[in-house]
Amino acid sequence: MRIASPQGVAQKRAARREAGVALAMLVWFLAAMSLLIGGIAMQARVDIKLTQLHAERARAEAAADGAIQLALAQMMLEEVDQNLDTSLPFTVTYSEGGLPVRVRLIPLTGLVDLNQAPEELLERVFASAPGLEEAQALNIASTVVEWRSASAGVQDTGMGNNMALEDGDSEMRHARFEAIEDMLLVPGVDRRIFEALRDQVYVSQRGQPGVDWRAASVGVLQAVGDLTREQAREIAQRDVEETTAPAEFDLAFQQSDDLASYRVDAVVATGGQTFLRRRWVERGASGADRLPWRFFRSEPVRAVGGLEEESGREVGDARR
Repeated sequence: MRIASPQGVAQKRAARREAGVALAMLVWFLAAMSLLIGGIAMQARVDIKLTQLHAERARAEAAADGAIQLALAQMMLEEVDQNLDTSLPFTVTYSEGGLPVRVRLIPLTGLVDLNQAPEELLERVFASAPGLEEAQALNIASTVVEWRSASAGVQDTGMGNNMALEDGDSEMRHARFEAIEDMLLVPGVDRRIFEALRDQVYVSQRGQPGVDWRAASVGVLQAVGDLTREQAREIAQRDVEETTAPAEFDLAFQQSDDLASYRVDAVVATGGQTFLRRRWVERGASGADRLPWRFFRSEPVRAVGGLEEESGREVGDARR
């Protein structure tokens, strides 16, 4: 029997160790490559989904903008042919590019003007926001009125420019809201409150202190009438030309000036999602495209979880 020398045994052990290290390195390399490939694949799936989402958004925006133009034209035709009352909400559904698009034109008279609404009306609107206590609503409404007041911290020189006051005087404030997003600059208004109120308010060069209950959205009716959501929805769905103002509505806020301006909501379902395109339009003022209406604000398309039905006439039904 041949006995291996100590040197040979040591060499074999060293060879086995080297083979074990090499195998371990190979396993680690394969694991690292698997993680890398998995990460690349996951990123590719995310990129594909984002691309699809952007494509669906672009498709929804195009369909919504086309439907909005058609709705405005149809409103004008029905105003002439059928004596349509354009001071009321107007709702119509189209199929644009194979997508169903529901368009609602809500007169600004049915919303609350952030620049002109009295403090009591603002209190009611803020108090209607979910999770907002009455004391907090009163405080925010007061702050809004203060925020939109004439600018402090500047002094009119009488020569077409303003001069800053000395240190210690009141700080600068905006004289008015230029966009509804300016609410987020008001102390006490966070994103949750803004999202809860954005459907009830507006900002425009032409507005009014009160609201017209006939054109009011469900949210505004709920706030001004101190109603439940179900009660406000029922009132919004009534035939407003055959009924008087609901007893719950505080007529102290009733006002129905001819503003000829609308908030237009186009809701598009595509790719398993629902998108909202919101634009603000003034009729009778020609824009760059020379159509008899002018868009003075357009909001980016955003995904929504489904919008509650507001008041409005569906073209083709019995409501006029």
